[in-house]
Amino acid sequence: MALNDQETYEPTRQRWTIILVSVVSFMAGLDVLVLMTALPTMREELGASAAELGWTINAYEIGFAALILTGSALGDRYGRRLLFVLGVGIFTAGSVWGALSTSIEMLIAARAFQGLGGGVAIALSLALISAATPPAKRGAAFGIWGAITGTAVAVGPIVGGAIVHVLAWQWIFWVNVPVGIILVALSLVKIAESKGITIPIDVVGVVLSTVGIVGLAQALLRGGEAGWTAPSVLIGIVGGILLLVAFVLWEHRNPAPMMPLSMFRNMSFTGGCGASFIMGVALYGQTFIFAQYLQVALQNDALGVGIKLLPWVSLSPLVAPLAGQLTDKIGERPLVIAGFVLFAAAFFIIPPLAANDASYGTLVIPLLIAGIGVPMTFVTMASAVMRSVELARLGIASGVSIAVRQVGAVFGVAVAVAVFSSTGSFASPEAFVDGYGPAATVLAIITLLGV
Repeated sequence: MALNDQETYEPTRQRWTIILVSVVSFMAGLDVLVLMTALPTMREELGASAAELGWTINAYEIGFAALILTGSALGDRYGRRLLFVLGVGIFTAGSVWGALSTSIEMLIAARAFQGLGGGVAIALSLALISAATPPAKRGAAFGIWGAITGTAVAVGPIVGGAIVHVLAWQWIFWVNVPVGIILVALSLVKIAESKGITIPIDVVGVVLSTVGIVGLAQALLRGGEAGWTAPSVLIGIVGGILLLVAFVLWEHRNPAPMMPLSMFRNMSFTGGCGASFIMGVALYGQTFIFAQYLQVALQNDALGVGIKLLPWVSLSPLVAPLAGQLTDKIGERPLVIAGFVLFAAAFFIIPPLAANDASYGTLVIPLLIAGIGVPMTFVTMASAVMRSVELARLGIASGVSIAVRQVGAVFGVAVAVAVFSSTGSFASPEAFVDGYGPAATVLAIITLLGV
């Protein structure tokens, strides 16, 4: 049974909900960023190509996108805490599978399964926080969530580098297992159950959106290597776009859509979702390609990559809470715009420096600028979306927002791989820089669309 508002806003429940949900978000973010620093090592040990490396990220992100909206609808119907816990359990089991992988194909499958669980859990994260927190304090709550999630951004690269340097890349997955078990147990006891609007599961919508995303993403990943005029690539691009258009048309006609288009009439919700998509493209695409630039072009080992990413990511735990507090006072728009401008500016500056063989020291200031822009945008996007809907639609709103962001992440990595593969290669540091510059610049241009 859903709790009433007084019980939902009980202070102890608020604190536990914010902490536990944030730690799960921390795990999900850590798992992407930890893996980023291990990509070159896995490329050597598993004999993976650039496209296959992209799929170790994209399989996870596609898994996320596939069940986010379905998980949200199930959470509203059967209980948000119940589905949240189930998602954490699947994520943990997927981590075991990833750790035991002996081939790149097995690892990609494990990552997809892990993403399915993570998608269900993360889909309900903002809804659980919103259901436990009064509207006037949600900006601050999302700031805490953003700070803890941002800590994953800060420690992920260096943890991943240390694990690969001292142990092996498989331990990136093993560390999730005991944490996941503890989170399941605590969530069942400390998080209050809540429900929302009960709607039928939109099976057609799930199929159209998932197949459309997979088709388009795999075509973008393979286009640089197979050729953009290859029949399989053209079929993937055209077919993916057509399926996504069909998904939107179906959602318009369906009386119980998985993504209610009426929600987009609220400009705060629409703006927040649009910003989420652009930030997904920009953040994941830039992280994917820049981590490899540090290792391949600047000849750092995995631990060195983690350390040298710190200027970019270390400010997130400080900026996110401040952004959350400011959001409660001045609103989301100015902070979102400022965040996008800062992030785009940083990655317009870095490619010319990289092309001219600049030392790492010259990159520190742009990385710090990017490190302010990301959390500033991340927290305020969530606030804009969740403030714009009534309590009963929190699950769906949370799911739509995060699904859009994860779809953006899929395309961000796909765009990075596509542009890089068309203009550069792993043959030498110079060849890598030839591909890195155009890829980072294209992603920076896309970032400006967020403004």
